[in-house]
Amino acid sequence: MALEWMGEYRDFVATLFRAGNAYSQIAKQQTVRGDDAGFGPYEVQIMEHIIEYGDQNKNMVWYAKQLGMLPSTFSKCIKKLVEKGLVEKYRASDNKKNVILKLSPLGKREYEQYAKYAYKVWFKDMFDILDKMSPEEIERAKSLIALWGSWCSTISESGEPELTRIE
Repeated sequence: MALEWMGEYRDFVATLFRAGNAYSQIAKQQTVRGDDAGFGPYEVQIMEHIIEYGDQNKNMVWYAKQLGMLPSTFSKCIKKLVEKGLVEKYRASDNKKNVILKLSPLGKREYEQYAKYAYKVWFKDMFDILDKMSPEEIERAKSLIALWGSWCSTISESGEPELTRIE
């Protein structure tokens, strides 16, 4: 099938897919190391959200939805983080069903080590490009990435996977 329908955006679309493919290849690997523990990109995203929202006592369902993860994937990641001593689980006295997440002291130290490394190796160049963009350009870029991410998501509004008939 001809690709003319993409017009001048073919290279842009190819770059998006290349980035998505590269990320998907490493997403489940334990490729990142702190001083004492290894963890992968999913676990990093979870730790970042716990840092950002930890004082608000958000539950596991909320975090999974915010991150666009299936609850089962999120639970597996949390299990790994707890086993490594990076995350602690709590129950609120007013609702025993809600599991509240907090970074452990080890988790905080490990994330700090990761952040120093990640900034230098992965994010500094990207932030330098973003520094040259106006706030409006950054918002447009975020909208574009969010739109692309919404096409790739297998999570419905209810948080359950959508079913696609195969036979």
